[in-house]
Amino acid sequence: MIPFITSGVSSFLNGSVFPVLLAAGGIIYFGWTYYRANKIANRNRKEVQQDIINRATIVLPKKDYYVACAGSKDTEACTKVSAIDIQQCNFCDSNGKPLDLSLYNCYVVYGDSMKYAGINDNDFILVPKDFNLDSLKSFPEILVIRYREQNENKPLFKVRRAWYSGSIEDDLVKAAQSIMEMPKFNRLTQQEGYKGAEWMIRDLLEKRLVDFKHKYFKGGECQDQYKDIVISTTFDTVKKEIHFSIHPTILIVGNVEESYNVKS
Repeated sequence: MIPFITSGVSSFLNGSVFPVLLAAGGIIYFGWTYYRANKIANRNRKEVQQDIINRATIVLPKKDYYVACAGSKDTEACTKVSAIDIQQCNFCDSNGKPLDLSLYNCYVVYGDSMKYAGINDNDFILVPKDFNLDSLKSFPEILVIRYREQNENKPLFKVRRAWYSGSIEDDLVKAAQSIMEMPKFNRLTQQEGYKGAEWMIRDLLEKRLVDFKHKYFKGGECQDQYKDIVISTTFDTVKKEIHFSIHPTILIVGNVEESYNVKS
């Protein structure tokens, strides 16, 4: 009996069936191994790409850029920071068209007060060199604004989201109400820090307008060069509140046409 079993096993191993099964098993094993490896590769692809980008930022030459503050911790920021030289990179607009970087001034963002507008800490923002106020016809616009007071080793610029252009002599309540009726403003009402329309109007009149008058009024009258204004919003990253701000248009450097985050 035993020799018969041994003979049967030997016949099976030497026959045509076993090689076929062995080959099929090998294909299945290879397929499963390949599937697992590919799945792991897909899961880690983002991390791998990020590592490549991070390494690139180390290799590429660097240069200094002016800081544009977006937040309430501007006292912690400095005038300039060192970052990769964007002239060594290929930047494209939202349509995939290459940008001529010589036509822009570049700033590095410090802070997250513009995160609801899609601009975050450490982003590069590009402002056209040929900017003029007449181009501000469609709101909201992300603006780079020069600080009125220039302090040594402190930022010279800030970033704000402007919704209205007019005069300090306008009815600011009506201006604020018109802003809050805009569809894009409605998105802000769903975000952290929104305290309601009444609170924002009261804050505009009792704090922002008072601050503006303290800076730009003399003898109860606004100086002529400061009468033209824009009204913006910002997210106070310290107090966690969204509020209006008033800025003289004479301090506007330009509008942000493009923004990029090196890490993404």
